[in-house]
Amino acid sequence: MSSTAQKIMILFVIVNIVLIAASVTAFAYTLSQKNASSTSQTQETQAATGLTEPDSIAILGAAIAVTGSTLAAGIALSSVAKAGLAAYVEKPDVKTWLLILGGLAEGIAIYGLLLAILILGRLG
Repeated sequence: MSSTAQKIMILFVIVNIVLIAASVTAFAYTLSQKNASSTSQTQETQAATGLTEPDSIAILGAAIAVTGSTLAAGIALSSVAKAGLAAYVEKPDVKTWLLILGGLAEGIAIYGLLLAILILGRLG
């Protein structure tokens, strides 16, 4: 793997780790607010203090969906690019199949993003 590709992959992994860390932090904050508040607190005042527990779990689930799908898409696209380039050198007519397989690999990331949007859409 080239130096530029390694730098991009490292940056990609760091961004995904930060996304998960932010979601876990929001989840922990919500749990600490829930433990600190009394049980007699009404639902309106609990909503004003921060996220509710189901909301923070939904955010964490959306972060995991996006992270997992983008990592899987990166691995799949890497394999498609390596094998496709080798096949293209030997037989140039496989260019169309290479583009189709690359699009299918990218579809994995799109499905994860769509799932995250659907999860987060239920919060509002």
